[in-house]
Amino acid sequence: MIPLMEVALERARELAPGDPVAAGLANYLERHIPEEVHAAVPGDAVVEDLAALGLDPNEVRALPVTPQIEALVAEQLAWITDDHPVAILGFLELEAHQADRSTVERLIGWTGLPREAFKQLLLHARLDLAHGRDLHRVLDSLPLTRRHEHLIGVSALLSMAFFTDAMLDALDERAEVIDSIHN
Repeated sequence: MIPLMEVALERARELAPGDPVAAGLANYLERHIPEEVHAAVPGDAVVEDLAALGLDPNEVRALPVTPQIEALVAEQLAWITDDHPVAILGFLELEAHQADRSTVERLIGWTGLPREAFKQLLLHARLDLAHGRDLHRVLDSLPLTRRHEHLIGVSALLSMAFFTDAMLDALDERAEVIDSIHN
């Protein structure tokens, strides 16, 4: 997420002198990117949560990117660089729909997993309420054309589709492991 936003920020700054949408996007990303940095290395905060489950952080970092996430990133990069960086706002809309704290608390209770494994989910259950409101204020304030709105909408829908496919594949793999244990 951070590297995508940094590419979008760079592109928005390039376009900003003659493009009020890019200028507004650059202002938003300059504020938002630091809010999303939760560790010295992007992604390490999630790796720490997984380490609380007993996973080896080096093995987690070495895992390949799923084809769906790879496609999601490639699509976002293409829109940002070849069309307009405002497409990133569709991708960021995913963050505006995080689980709330009560849902995360129930998940902790149901799974019996250590609370330390849920630090990022708990953090985002709190932060993403404000991030979502800020994102929607930005969307409402930008002088978007129909083309921009279409790009943001397609970006949001495809981001959800790629992410959902990745999650469904992960669940299928988990089910196969469980089935092999029980058979």
